[in-house]
Amino acid sequence: MTFNQCTFIDHVGADAKLLTTGTEKTFLKFRLAVSDISGKDKAVLWLTVLVWNGERAEKLAPFVLKGSLVLVTGRVSLHAYTTHERKEKTELELSAQDLQCIAKPKPAAETAPTRQEPAVQATE
Repeated sequence: MTFNQCTFIDHVGADAKLLTTGTEKTFLKFRLAVSDISGKDKAVLWLTVLVWNGERAEKLAPFVLKGSLVLVTGRVSLHAYTTHERKEKTELELSAQDLQCIAKPKPAAETAPTRQEPAVQATE
C-alpha cells in the first residue's frame, strides 16, 4: 500500500492559467513558491500545481493570482520534459485535490484602497 499526499501553503508565483488539453479537458495551472524559512538560505521550492477538475478550475481561475496565499493538497510527482531549445528538464508537479485561497495578493503601493474591500485595509 502506498500513500502520496502533500499539503503546501505559500504564495502563487504568477497568475494561474486556464488551459485545455488536446482532448478538450479544461484545467488550471500555476506555480507555487514554497519557502523554507527554517534555514539561513531561505531556499524556495517551486511547484507546478494542476487542478484537473474543469468546473472547479474555471471557478478558481479568477482568484489564483500572483501573490495570493493558497493552501493546496494533492499528489506530488516528478515531470520530465524537453524544452523548445531541446534541453531536458524536470519539475515537481502537484495534482491538486483541494485548493483554498486564503488571502488576496497585497495591493501595490500606488493602488488606492477601494471601499468594497475594507477588511483588507490595515487599522491602527
